[in-house]
Amino acid sequence: MPSVRREDEVKPIALLIADVHLSHSAPVARSAEPDWYAAQGRVLGQVRDLADKYKCPIVCAGDVMDRWNSSPELINWAIDNLPPMFAIPGQHDLPLHNYEDVGKSAYWTLVKAGVITDFGKRTWMSGRLGEVVWFPFPWGSEIFNINPTGSSLEVAVVHSYVWKQGASYADPPLDSEFGRYSDRLKGYDVAVFGDNHHGFEAKAGNCSVYNCGCLIRRKSDERNLCPAVGLLMEDGTVKRYFLDVSGERWLEEEGKSVPERNPGMDRFLAELESLEADRTDFREAVLQAADVAGVSEGVRAVLLESLEIGK
Repeated sequence: MPSVRREDEVKPIALLIADVHLSHSAPVARSAEPDWYAAQGRVLGQVRDLADKYKCPIVCAGDVMDRWNSSPELINWAIDNLPPMFAIPGQHDLPLHNYEDVGKSAYWTLVKAGVITDFGKRTWMSGRLGEVVWFPFPWGSEIFNINPTGSSLEVAVVHSYVWKQGASYADPPLDSEFGRYSDRLKGYDVAVFGDNHHGFEAKAGNCSVYNCGCLIRRKSDERNLCPAVGLLMEDGTVKRYFLDVSGERWLEEEGKSVPERNPGMDRFLAELESLEADRTDFREAVLQAADVAGVSEGVRAVLLESLEIGK
């Protein structure tokens, strides 16, 4: 770890974000936006301004895109408007959540365009405003312990669901509670997580856990969340810098209600995303996730019918 310095001398060395979820069309809850691209651009512009202000890199812990096969129009827009960043792919960035197919994705087009520098599954070094060793763990990766060097800041960048009380969907799996990561995170100074849209900070053993939370709010149940950028400081602390979202437009403000989500749907979606990425029988995967989540028979039937995969 770097030597301790006065708080007013400690500078940011990286900006931490996750769960950007860029999309061509506005989600239902945000469909009151007159220009969805402009709405996304307002958030990205603030991130870019912070990077310019502190002269430090942006690191994204996954889910840059909402869909791996995003439209050419969105990809072209992202090339022009997404600030340059280092990143790992989340499950939304990957075809069928399979890391081996990342080269087929819109995420990889942004890599080839030079907008994203992909961490891959390698260890990266950054010497800008202080030395950092980055250990990337894209969606589906197993986190491994390290032996700390003591001379640099060692940071894990992970896309995996982690939660604490008050920052999760209903009935999250116990094995993804942040305290259960203590053994896996031995040796790291900081672990930056993406996937859980509820941002929080916690301590797992000696490792500071920073869950970024969503960068762009998309759903009605995210309206009370406060999007932020994490400022990774030279001393290993992370300060949450909240973004200005006062100009956002929501459907409910226009006198229209957003359809309520079935109580089991969030759990169902989480279970579906947690299944093995190489599963070929998608019908079986959907049924298994529905069983685990306990969704109603009505929801189960409608879901299967809408996917045209039968009962």
